[in-house]
Amino acid sequence: MTFLDVFSLLILLFLILLGVGLVLLLAYTPGAVARSRHSPWAEAINIAGWVGILVFPIWIVALAAAFIRPRTGEGAAIAISESESAELAATISLISERLKNLENGLRAVLPKAGSSGPGGPQPC
Repeated sequence: MTFLDVFSLLILLFLILLGVGLVLLLAYTPGAVARSRHSPWAEAINIAGWVGILVFPIWIVALAAAFIRPRTGEGAAIAISESESAELAATISLISERLKNLENGLRAVLPKAGSSGPGGPQPC
């Protein structure tokens, strides 16, 4: 065997391994997307992704289903972790504080514009 024979066999082996890796990645993708989006059908989508290697239209359906969120039922609620809810609470309190400061600033600039009575400004 010459150097070119060995080199071509190594390239062929690399391409075969690359092809197998790509097929495995494609099979794994729908299930991973469904799990990351907290789909109630994540396991079914995962299985359909692996079966879709043999029957390609099933893989397409599995990938589409991975991105669908049901409007009702157990999958309709978005799962939020404790750290995310703490972050959301902090953001909401920051927005509330900014809104309060904005309202106080408007009251300082327009002290009598909106406070002419309990029902708001009265027509003349």
